[in-house]
Amino acid sequence: MLNGDTVTPSKECLKRTLHDAADSKKQRSDVQAWDSTAWDLNTQQPHGGQEWSSLDNFIEDFSVTTNCMGPPWSAVTAATAALQNLHHYPAANFEPALSDLASYLGGKHAAELHPRLLLGNGASELIDLVTRIAAHGGTFYVQNDQYKEYQRAALASGRDQAEKKDADDISLLAIVNPCNPTGEYRPVEAMKAYIEEVCTDHTTVLLDESMQPWVGPGWKSDSIVNEREWVERMNRERDIRVFVIHSWTKIWTCPGLRLGSVVAPTAEDITTLKKHQVPWSLNVSALAFLSAAIKDIDFMEQTWDITARWRLETVKKLESLFPNWDLHGHECLSWVWIDCKSEALAEECTKRCKLAGVPIRWGGLGYKRPTFIRLAVRSPHKQKVLFETLATLSGEKVLAAIEAVSAAGGTFTGGN
Repeated sequence: MLNGDTVTPSKECLKRTLHDAADSKKQRSDVQAWDSTAWDLNTQQPHGGQEWSSLDNFIEDFSVTTNCMGPPWSAVTAATAALQNLHHYPAANFEPALSDLASYLGGKHAAELHPRLLLGNGASELIDLVTRIAAHGGTFYVQNDQYKEYQRAALASGRDQAEKKDADDISLLAIVNPCNPTGEYRPVEAMKAYIEEVCTDHTTVLLDESMQPWVGPGWKSDSIVNEREWVERMNRERDIRVFVIHSWTKIWTCPGLRLGSVVAPTAEDITTLKKHQVPWSLNVSALAFLSAAIKDIDFMEQTWDITARWRLETVKKLESLFPNWDLHGHECLSWVWIDCKSEALAEECTKRCKLAGVPIRWGGLGYKRPTFIRLAVRSPHKQKVLFETLATLSGEKVLAAIEAVSAAGGTFTGGN
């Protein structure tokens, strides 16, 4: 089934959906007391970044993976100034922001890239659009500990989910590189080899490179976006369609505006997507923000310098407080993925941090990694509050008490 064919949910898909709902019922009841009320956990896939508006003592959001620098103020200024045009419709063709982004990503190949590039209201719109309209029909695979929007979009379109990535019938594969939340990173040659090995013919690959700008000044040369000949060959010889998706809300810290893009293997794929995309997906402020942000070279240089230093400080402090924890992720990234080795401790850390006004992400919610937590990299004075909160839960005696109370079905109220 190709290009826009209707996908009908199979009995196995419906059975799995019901099973997952039943399996997560206890988990949902456990988290509803402290998870943000902004999500309907019976129908929506939860995401970090909601608690800030519901906490009277909010200090900093450690639950999301946005840039610790905040947004580029040159882009904020441009977005604010664009409000003087709010009585006009935004450009339906996204110009000049679309051309600006094509130049930013493609450099001297911008003219070739431009017809294969499309903007959207955050990556979420484009993930949903490609999954429903431009991807091969059939079974999909997404690893559990990976950004969950790909799974949500595929299930919502009625697809069956494969349990293993080497299943023979997979026709849609989603890969996040660097992977959020695990922090695993494959350089471009390793990524190409991985796709060639894992994918059978007639497969669509959704490759999310939203976190790649943190890799450093050479991130574009390590991107599949600039592997045009390889993408063409995979499409021509094996009917493997590689779509590269970016959520620009992460690196430029603008989730309130919603900015995403997709680079398709052919211009014809973009034409297909445009036929189904609602008009004016981006408002005037978002378009102005994008054009300004990509010109702010100083912001990116500061990001590469400061993120790595603040992340290292975070790692060292966590290692001193919890020497038994396993810390994961590339040293350049904007978060740390942590195995607390205890589900009860991971939950207690999440609860305590929210109460202290510094919410973090629990791995049991969505990622199905209940012993894990994810912490964003933030400024040292904001980290101080986080570490003071976590310090109340350090030590073997505290861990033993937390697990004992959890096993008995009680609520832990002690600590250091």
